[in-house]
Amino acid sequence: MTKIISKILLILILSVNFSNTNALEITWTETKITISNIIVEKQQTTIWDIFNFLASFYDWQVPQSYKYIKINYKDVLKWSELEDSLKKLIYLDLIKNPTVSINKDREINAWNFYRLSEKILWIQLVDTEIKSVLQNRNATNKDITTIINSIWDKHISINTKSVNNNISQKLDILNDVYDTIIKWHYDKDNLNELDILDSAISWIANWTNDKHTVYFPPIESWNFQDWLSWDYEWIWSYVDMEQPWAVRIVSPIPGSPSEKAWLKWWDLIIKVDKKEVKKENSLSEVITWIKWPAWTTVLLTIDRNWEILEINVVRERIIINDIETEILNENTYYIQIKNFWEHVSNDFRNSLLKLKEQDKIKKIIIDVRNNWWWYLNEVAEILSYFVEEWKNTAIVKYHDDEKNFISRWYDLVDFSKYKIVILQNSWTASASEILIWTLKDYYPDITLIWENTYGKWSVQLMKNYIDGSLLKYTIAKWFTWLTETWIDWVWIKPTIELELDLEKFSKDWFDNQLDKALNIK
Repeated sequence: MTKIISKILLILILSVNFSNTNALEITWTETKITISNIIVEKQQTTIWDIFNFLASFYDWQVPQSYKYIKINYKDVLKWSELEDSLKKLIYLDLIKNPTVSINKDREINAWNFYRLSEKILWIQLVDTEIKSVLQNRNATNKDITTIINSIWDKHISINTKSVNNNISQKLDILNDVYDTIIKWHYDKDNLNELDILDSAISWIANWTNDKHTVYFPPIESWNFQDWLSWDYEWIWSYVDMEQPWAVRIVSPIPGSPSEKAWLKWWDLIIKVDKKEVKKENSLSEVITWIKWPAWTTVLLTIDRNWEILEINVVRERIIINDIETEILNENTYYIQIKNFWEHVSNDFRNSLLKLKEQDKIKKIIIDVRNNWWWYLNEVAEILSYFVEEWKNTAIVKYHDDEKNFISRWYDLVDFSKYKIVILQNSWTASASEILIWTLKDYYPDITLIWENTYGKWSVQLMKNYIDGSLLKYTIAKWFTWLTETWIDWVWIKPTIELELDLEKFSKDWFDNQLDKALNIK
């Protein structure tokens, strides 16, 4: 079987379209169970062989995050080749992941094998006329060879020896296509070379299928970094462009002009003053329309659940404090962490020094609603106030390495004496989620209020280029330490689900979620 798999490793590229793929629920025909070791010369082929064979087609097409999938099949050995193969196919949604025994040493009916191969490889192999013949025997190594030959006959593969040459050829073709279009296309005088190159580079970044990996051309880069610094005058709301023309309000910053004007999460901006947002407008361009100068008014035309509204917002230049604290009553201390940007751990320490001065405090409310910022070291520093020395708080796994974050143990406050309540929402992301989950690991009695978090546990770096452009790309994944949980698109579920009462909040700033936290014993 090893030789067969080695031969299959020669196959790198298949014309596969996953957009319409339906996961396959597999049912096996009862056949003889084989216990003997798998050897190349063995005539019969087991389920173990089949899955390793089929998964080998996708070795170069599956992102490394497939490794973090949890296998539900009962009899799959951890770290085995079979486990790795199943993870690849499940990641691509080509098979399901039920909690059943896979019977890895069982032989598979030949008809089932061909049908399974057709669905996973997206290639027609057999006709129904020979169904009865194939149903009367089990799959063998000859069937595997038949599929290999069929693929080669259809000219949809290349061998590994030519991979490097092929990449080099493609790069040459890419350069020649660009050169030909610029020099010889009929409309070449109307083409902007910089726009073409920026679009090509952006497309490469988008090909990762990772929405956190983004290329910013020079102007967009400047706006993005300006936005990160928060050193400008505008309406103070997180915004995002989910697709061309669709600029949405992610979350108004508490106390900001956006919040005062009653802009809401998921409001769609369709006009800025008289300028209509069109598909050719970038996010940074629309932000530029909204920015500057302070104390002037911008008119936003909003689509809110199919209702068109015109809302005037006064631009401001404001200073956003990373952390706000307040003694809400004689026994409750409130800490709002607005972001995990630089130096936020120092501000958190100052908030704990204030807490130490209060003898009657019994409850701590930590508010990380709408906090989607990501500085790794800052959240690790904050966790060192909660977790004892030398205990691990989180793991960051890179492509070929990993880093453990270990508590420094700043023994400033004994949190075991307090009831801890955390306020979270769907825009609680990244570092905030690491904070919540690690606190849950070490303080299981913590109460979480509102809704599922965002589900972003990845790490990005930013790379600046000489022309002023910037690439933000994913370099690693976060994991909790005790449970080694990775929750991209899994989310942290609340203990108590309680939707924010927007009507009361808009009328008199009554926060029913915070009120619920206040009344928890």
